Amino acid sequence: MADLVIPQHILDDMIAHARELTPYECCGLLAGTNGLVSRLYRIKNIVALEGAQNLSSFDPAKAAHLERLSPAERAEIAFVMDMQEFSAAKKDMRHRGLDLQVVYHSHPHDPARPSVTDIKIATDYEDIWPKINLPAPAYLLISLMSPTPDIRSYWIKAGQVSTAPFTVR
Repeated sequence: MADLVIPQHILDDMIAHARELTPYECCGLLAGTNGLVSRLYRIKNIVALEGAQNLSSFDPAKAAHLERLSPAERAEIAFVMDMQEFSAAKKDMRHRGLDLQVVYHSHPHDPARPSVTDIKIATDYEDIWPKINLPAPAYLLISLMSPTPDIRSYWIKAGQVSTAPFTVR
């Protein structure tokens, strides 16, 4: 796989997205061709929404759990992508002849490395990507722990994390 190339304006948009959603994690997709990212899709993090527990994708136990949490506690749960927005992004990628390159999200209070939850979700998705006709993406994290965001990218395969180099142009 070719190293990722992310244009500066797309990187800036991801950082702005991360800052706008703090204390919640932002999430989204980067698409392009041959490792060159050309489009960003901001995807709604439904965990960050008031009333998230009322959304149909949650089973009753999860909904009851979310309902008991304060907004601050909900912010700690990571992210759950809005599936309608994800599907719309996937359709747009196909229409434009782009491939999914990256799934990105922010860590408002944690380092730019995959959490245990991130690794578990990525590992669970390894079997799903081919079924929905998408290549396995790199995972990019934006840490807002310091004034200058720390941005790192990873491959996560079979629960193993390795660095996915990228350059900014």
